[in-house]
Amino acid sequence: MGDEWRRQVAPSLWRRLAVAAAGLMVAVACGGTTTTTQAATGSPIRIGVIDDSGTSSAIEGAEMRVNTDLAIDEVNAAGGIKGHKLQAIYVDPKGDAAEAVGMAQQLVQQQNADVLVGGVFSPECLGIQNLVPRLQVAYLSSTGCLSEAFAAAQCNRYSFRFSPAGRQGIFPLSQYLVKTYGKKWSIVYSDYAYGQSQAAAYALGLQRAGGELVQKVAIPLNETNVTPFISKIPTDGSIQGVINTQAGADVLRSLQAMHQFGINKKMPVAGVFGKERWAGTYPDVVNGSLAVAFELSDTNNKYAVAYHKAFRAHLNKEDASIINTLGGADKAVPGVAGYQAFPTIMGLKLAMIASNFTSKQDTGKLISALEKLKAPQGPDFPGGAFAMNKSDHQGTMTGYIAKINGQREEVVTTIPPDKLPAIGNCQVK
Repeated sequence: MGDEWRRQVAPSLWRRLAVAAAGLMVAVACGGTTTTTQAATGSPIRIGVIDDSGTSSAIEGAEMRVNTDLAIDEVNAAGGIKGHKLQAIYVDPKGDAAEAVGMAQQLVQQQNADVLVGGVFSPECLGIQNLVPRLQVAYLSSTGCLSEAFAAAQCNRYSFRFSPAGRQGIFPLSQYLVKTYGKKWSIVYSDYAYGQSQAAAYALGLQRAGGELVQKVAIPLNETNVTPFISKIPTDGSIQGVINTQAGADVLRSLQAMHQFGINKKMPVAGVFGKERWAGTYPDVVNGSLAVAFELSDTNNKYAVAYHKAFRAHLNKEDASIINTLGGADKAVPGVAGYQAFPTIMGLKLAMIASNFTSKQDTGKLISALEKLKAPQGPDFPGGAFAMNKSDHQGTMTGYIAKINGQREEVVTTIPPDKLPAIGNCQVK
């Protein structure tokens, strides 16, 4: 098992399993609240969804819920998987990796889940990834779970990630940053698996591009007083820009501190992107930021336009707490934080249809179909084309290096899926 899992999950897993077994609460959504199931009359296919709604992951959790429900809604409205409805069973570990692993086990063994999806934080998804070979069910990460270790160090037969991660976006962005702005950069990251993975990838990416990561500012996850950390960033011209890889509430706190010190006015800030973090409207503090995105909230692509319209229409079917977390039904957008949940479910649908999947007894056939999955840009993948890498079960998608200009997201470079670099040399066995 991976070091991250042993360090953060294993010590308390068995104690938590007993507690969770007594108090597990799940919310079941049969394709959202749709009543147009048409020919979907067979036994349901149960998808166990590990979705966090904690303070630091509230936006990501809400986005995962809406996009997952929307995708299931669309699948069931079209007749399901050859007559079988998709049924989501939600659990909320609130960012606790041991709880996530325990809940994943219960979803399969007690709730009879046929497939597992989700886990926002890297320690959660890495722990679940280590668990599923014993459960012998397919597991697809969704929103979040961006640690390189998932595909680079501990890939396995049962685990898949649709969302590009780590150096797949970082290397192309690093090349652009060095070429456009200069060689020396600082990075701000949350000090846990995902943040550490991002910092290491940027150091290598900048080096490969002829640049250098000269400063690392590691901030504890959920730290509320970030001023002592952000004040370390030099503004004397010794660096050409700052990269921020934080997520959730952490990134907003750091950006506000950067604004306080005038850092964002003196040099470019990279890595911050997605209107969903700011209730559908970018604040001035993020103006000029660059990032690699795999879906844009500002686009004329007909498939993305239809997807955004469906997302907003579906919001009215969700709980008020979820809608309010995203800024209200009139402002919420399916941005970077949540989009990946939609193509993950739609890709799962395609693989289920191809493998005639009806339950976890068909997991072997489902895995073979997922390994071969390739799809053009369209209703199932509105952000761009997709292809799964069979060797490490890491997905690739069309990427966009984009810059925030007011409320617009201006694409400066488009990266085809086959041009995204591999994360590592892990080989699924």
